[in-house]
Amino acid sequence: MWLRGIQMTDQQGFVTFRTVFPGWYTGRAVHIHTKVHTGGSRSSDGYTGGRTCHTGQFYFAEDAVKATVGVAPYSANSVTRVALDQDALYPGTGTPGGLLELVYDRRHIERGVVGHITMAVDPDATNDGGGAPGGSAPTASPSPSV
Repeated sequence: MWLRGIQMTDQQGFVTFRTVFPGWYTGRAVHIHTKVHTGGSRSSDGYTGGRTCHTGQFYFAEDAVKATVGVAPYSANSVTRVALDQDALYPGTGTPGGLLELVYDRRHIERGVVGHITMAVDPDATNDGGGAPGGSAPTASPSPSV
C-alpha cells in the first residue's frame, strides 16, 4: 500500500497529517518519505507550480516498531524487518536525522501514535531528491517542540 497526501502549513509553518503507522518492506527500516514544496499553489489536482525545497525521510523508533509486530495487520507481514540501526540511509543522529518523537500507550500501541518533529528547511533551495538515495535528512530545530 502506498499512501500519498498533501497538507498546507498554517501561518506559523505547522502541518498535521493523520495516517496509519507505516509497515516495513525489504531492505529498509520503518520510515515515511517527505517533501516540502514552496512557491506553488493548491489546485484540484494537488499542488502545482513552485519547487521542491526538501526531500527526505522520517524514521520510527525501534521500540514503537516492535510494539506493532504483534498487532494486525502488521503481524501478517512476513518480510524480514530491518532495524533502525541497520538501515543504510538513516544517519543514526536521532531527531536531527529525522527520528520522530513518538507518544503512545506502550501496552496498547493499537490505540494510536502521535509523532512530531520540528524541522527547518531553506525555502529558496531546490532539492528534487536526486542526490544521495532517499534525499537528505531534515535540519532539526535547536529546540524540538510538539
